Amino acid sequence: MPLNIDFLQVLLHMLNFVILAGALSLLLYKPIASMIKSRREYYDGLADENERQAKENSRMKEEYEKKLAEVDREIDVMRSEAEKESAENAKIYIDRANEKAAAIISAAEKEAEDRKKHILESAQTEIGELVLSAAQKLVSDTVTPERDSALYDEFVRLAEGTLADKSGESKEEPTDGK
Repeated sequence: MPLNIDFLQVLLHMLNFVILAGALSLLLYKPIASMIKSRREYYDGLADENERQAKENSRMKEEYEKKLAEVDREIDVMRSEAEKESAENAKIYIDRANEKAAAIISAAEKEAEDRKKHILESAQTEIGELVLSAAQKLVSDTVTPERDSALYDEFVRLAEGTLADKSGESKEEPTDGK
């Protein structure tokens, strides 16, 4: 035996090593490898799920943004409709107010015209009474029986002259040729 090496011992050590390696691979390596494989599959599944969720989230975000844009458009439309309706209501309100104002002005003008007529009638009556009172005072101060008789005579003379002018007769008396 050169170098004091026993080949049988080496073969037995090699057999022990193979048995030990086989036992360790069966007892430790395969369970650990399968555990690592299952963990890898689990984490790959989680990564796939995360990627799917990310795609779903981005899709939902796009839908949300579209719906938000639609809602904004609807709000703009509703706002413009509300503004139009408000403007129409304001116009109707202003028109009604103008109609009421015109009716009030018309009623005030009519009332003012009625008051004016009433005041004029009252003033005419008052003026007539004042003139009558003044005439009575004047006549009562200046009337005498002689003046009264002269006025009646003058009235009769004028009345006869007016009647004669209207009938076409001359003021001369007819002559019989005498």
